[in-house]
Amino acid sequence: MVSGIVAASLTAIALVYVLFRCSTRPSLSRIRGPKSPSFALGNLLELFQRPVGQADFEWQSLYGNIIRFKTVFGGDQLLVADPKALQWIFNASAYRYPKQPNLRVISRMINGRGVVWADGDDHKRQRKVLLPGFGGPESKAFLSVFKGCAESMCTKWAEIIESSADQRAVFNVTAWLSRGTLDAIGQAAFDVQFGTFRNDEHPLVRKYANLLSDIFGRPSTQQIFIQAASKYFPPWILEWMTDHGSNSRLERAREVKKMVTEVGKKMVQERAETLLEGKGNRDVFSLLVKANMDTEAKNKLTEEELLAQMCTILLAGHETTSNSLSWILLELARHPKMQSRLRTEIRETEAAIRARGDTQFTMADFDAMPFTSAVIKEGLRYHPVVPHVHRIAGRDDVLPLSQPITTESGEVTNEIFVPKGTRIVASIAAYNRNTELWGDDAHEFNPDRWLDGVASGKKPVSIGVYSNLMTFIGGVRACLGWRFAVIEIQAFLVEIIGKFELTMTDRSERVCRAPSLVMVPMVDGELELGSQLPLAVSVAS
Repeated sequence: MVSGIVAASLTAIALVYVLFRCSTRPSLSRIRGPKSPSFALGNLLELFQRPVGQADFEWQSLYGNIIRFKTVFGGDQLLVADPKALQWIFNASAYRYPKQPNLRVISRMINGRGVVWADGDDHKRQRKVLLPGFGGPESKAFLSVFKGCAESMCTKWAEIIESSADQRAVFNVTAWLSRGTLDAIGQAAFDVQFGTFRNDEHPLVRKYANLLSDIFGRPSTQQIFIQAASKYFPPWILEWMTDHGSNSRLERAREVKKMVTEVGKKMVQERAETLLEGKGNRDVFSLLVKANMDTEAKNKLTEEELLAQMCTILLAGHETTSNSLSWILLELARHPKMQSRLRTEIRETEAAIRARGDTQFTMADFDAMPFTSAVIKEGLRYHPVVPHVHRIAGRDDVLPLSQPITTESGEVTNEIFVPKGTRIVASIAAYNRNTELWGDDAHEFNPDRWLDGVASGKKPVSIGVYSNLMTFIGGVRACLGWRFAVIEIQAFLVEIIGKFELTMTDRSERVCRAPSLVMVPMVDGELELGSQLPLAVSVAS
């Protein structure tokens, strides 16, 4: 009897203590943000069902670069676009802000337990093995591969245009670029010919067609709620659900992962045998297998981890690049004078190449094309294909701020307390439109900002690995293949604009920034058709 009373008393004391801690613990309620239209869904539909970035930009203009918004059941989250706060999260304290456990389950479903999924020591170990394949010299060595793939695509375009009555054709540019960049990643990363422009194309090509749109496109209210509420479930339950759920989107993800894994197992064995014979190619995967063989046993990647890297490289290496290129080409179609100016620079460089007796662009030629570089940087700034990155505070922390914010009570502060467990949405979209960094016209597509010193001037903090943009993130979680991606974009852009003129169509006027894990172009009114960018293409005079 006495022991029962003692147990009940201790339970009551513990409950009172928990309630006391919750009531006295600093919260996010002092941070300003939009009113919640729904207790069940908070502001999530505004953030994830509207065109990408629309909510971010509206909130940023009203509340600054630190915004509190509501998630499911009245919970608070932070949307962060402040440069110093982002530097703290991604550079100074990266491993103290790990990935959110429920979202890691989605990463595992798509790519396996690879470098994108990994955190902490696992991430350090995997990244160390991967680094040799993505250095500057290694990435530059693939320029000829990228140029060859771009030429193959443009040859197909020219054939189709030539056979048309009015010497022009409307292409779904995103679909073509997806094929072209998949060819490029196949050759450069795996020494495999996918043959995307031949009739005997690799089975993986068909599996990857419209993949992200099929799995993540047009998220319903129910899907947004389930994903947000999944934070209350243990990861092992979520993993079981993604492994066995009968949802068509899950089945689509599983079948692609299964095929990539089967192909990858053969490739790992082939690369290992070749390397043991003292031979070996310079493709990324061969470099990865070699680095793994040379690594001491405790730091080696398992076979599962090696195969996960292949999934990651295949998906990230072509989807992000093809979509980034799509947005750049859309802006050039919208701005004919910019397109003509870019083509003039390309033609002048081609003339200089011929004058010295060469036929091909080199990296030095690309480096000597300032407007081309400015167009690429502006496209990556204006349309970051990964608009949000999600993190969680691993412990109580204080975020420093570049610009002071005003709290709900009217207090002005240069830092904010972030309790352990706070979920953070780092808004790359909003950071890349910060007027303090990019000028008063940050919401306009203007490549000249990179030439007149506005964008290239000294920034208050250094974050991103490429021109201080957050498009490739920064710090220890920065995109390993960012150099690879930039060179590939340069090669395709120069080939396309050098040969063709792109113009808008009635349907491309309706293109919107659609959320689909990454930001993809879709035609308003035709969202069910997935990723589309219909542009009219003719041979440039």
